[in-house]
Amino acid sequence: METVHYESYQEKDKMLLKVLDDNGNVTDLEATKQEVHEKHLWHQEVAIFIINNEGKILLQKRSNNVHYNNGKYGMVANHVGANQSLVDAILQKAREEIGYEINPNDVRYLTMLKRNEEREQRFTYFYYIKTDIKDEDIKLNTYLATEKKWFDFYELQELMLTNSEEVVFKATPAYINIFGELSKIIKHNNTIHKNRKKEFIILNTSDGCFLPGLIQKAEKETKSIIIFVHGSGGNFFKSDYYNDMFEEFNYQGYDFMIANNRGAEQFSRLHRKKAGETETIKAGNMYENFDESIFDIEAAVNYAKEEGYTDIILLGQSLGTLKVQYYCEQVGDIKKVILLSPVDMISRFRSRVKDEYDELVEKSKKLVEEGKQYEMVTDEFSAFKIASTMAKGCKADLFKLEEDRDISKPLNYNGNIAIIVGTNEHVYKRWDISYIKDRLKNRFSNAKFQFYTIPNSTHDYNGHEKEMTRIIIDSILKMK
Repeated sequence: METVHYESYQEKDKMLLKVLDDNGNVTDLEATKQEVHEKHLWHQEVAIFIINNEGKILLQKRSNNVHYNNGKYGMVANHVGANQSLVDAILQKAREEIGYEINPNDVRYLTMLKRNEEREQRFTYFYYIKTDIKDEDIKLNTYLATEKKWFDFYELQELMLTNSEEVVFKATPAYINIFGELSKIIKHNNTIHKNRKKEFIILNTSDGCFLPGLIQKAEKETKSIIIFVHGSGGNFFKSDYYNDMFEEFNYQGYDFMIANNRGAEQFSRLHRKKAGETETIKAGNMYENFDESIFDIEAAVNYAKEEGYTDIILLGQSLGTLKVQYYCEQVGDIKKVILLSPVDMISRFRSRVKDEYDELVEKSKKLVEEGKQYEMVTDEFSAFKIASTMAKGCKADLFKLEEDRDISKPLNYNGNIAIIVGTNEHVYKRWDISYIKDRLKNRFSNAKFQFYTIPNSTHDYNGHEKEMTRIIIDSILKMK
C-alpha cells in the first residue's frame, strides 16, 4: 500500500470509518471521521508502540496541524478506514508519519480498550513491535510530526503518572492499564530505574487490575522496604504527610512504597483484564469490594519480592489496617506489621445508621446476590461496600471493638504487630484508649504485640507526622 499524502490534515475528516455497536461489532453503517466524532459513534482506532533493541520507545512530537495534543509526544496511531484491517491501518500510518515500513509479521497484539470519552467513543487496539530500527530509518513527515525521541520505559511511565504536558499519556485508568500491560513486555529490558531514588511504578494485580504507585529509595542500597496501605478514599498523590515518611524512612535506611488501592478516592474507575477482554469497573470508597483488597496488597508485596527485597514491612492506616490484616491472615508471608488507627467498620457503620443497620446490611447482601452490587444503599456507600466491609461476619470483621462482640478466638497472626493511635481519635470516641489497647491486645494474643499512643493526635496525624514516623521506626527496630 502506498503512503497517503493529505493536502491538509482536515481532509482526514472525510475518511470513511466503520460504525460499531457498543459491543465492538461491525454494523452495516459507515460514517466519516468527522461524523463519528460529532455524533459519538463507536468506531475503531489502532496504535503501536515501536520498541528498539535497547527497550526504548519511539515517540514523535505532534505538529500544530493535527487536531489534538499539539506539541506533545505521542505514538503512531490511526483511525481504521472502512476498507482496512487493524494492522493495515497501523502500517499505513507508520509509512505516512515516520516513513518507516513495518513488517506485518512482527506486529504483536498488546491490549484493547473500550473508551467512552467526552470527545469520542472508540475501541482502541494497541499493538507493539520489537525491532532493530535505527534513527536513519525514520523519516518524519513534518506536516504531522516535528521531532522524534526515544524514551526509557520508566521515564515515560513517570511522565504519564505525573500528568506531564510533554506527552499525550495521562494518569487515567486507560493509560494505567496500557502501561501495566506494556511493563510485562519491557520490564527489566532497560535498567535506568535501578538508579532512581524516586520511581513511579504500576502494580499488576492477579485479578487483572493496574494500580499506580511510587517507591522512594534510601541513599544506600537496602533489602528493607516499608509498604504503606492507605485508608478510605486515600490517594498517594494528595496526602502531605507521606513526604515526612519518605524522608525519615529513607534516612533510617528503608525504602518506602506507596500505591493506590482500589479504594482510592471516593469514586474512581479501574480497567480490569478478564478472560482476555478489558472491562471497566467502578471502584473507590463508595464501590470497592473489600474481599478484593488482598489482590492489591499481594501485588505490592510481589513487586517488592521481585525487586529483591527480603525485609518487607506492611504499614496500614485506618481501613488500610483491615486490608493489611486480612492479607496477613490469608497469606501469612509478612512477619512485620504496623497498624495506624485500626478501625472497626462494623461499629463505625452501626453508630452512623443506628437502628437501620440490620435492614441496610440485609438489603446490601440481597442486591449483591442479584448482581446489583453497585447500587447505592446510602448516600455514601454501595451494596458492595456495605456487604463486604460493614456486615458482621464479613472478611473485614476482624478487630471487633464493640463490647458485645465475641473475641474469645484471637486473630490468626503470630508475627510482630505494632499499633499506633492518637488520643483524639474520632474512631474511638465511644471508648478510652486503655480499652482499645486491651481489646486489640486480646485480638492479637498470638502475636508479638506493641502499642503506642500519640497525645492529642487525630486520626490523620495532622501536626504529628514526624512523631508518628519516629515511633514507626522505633517499633520496627524492636521487631525480630
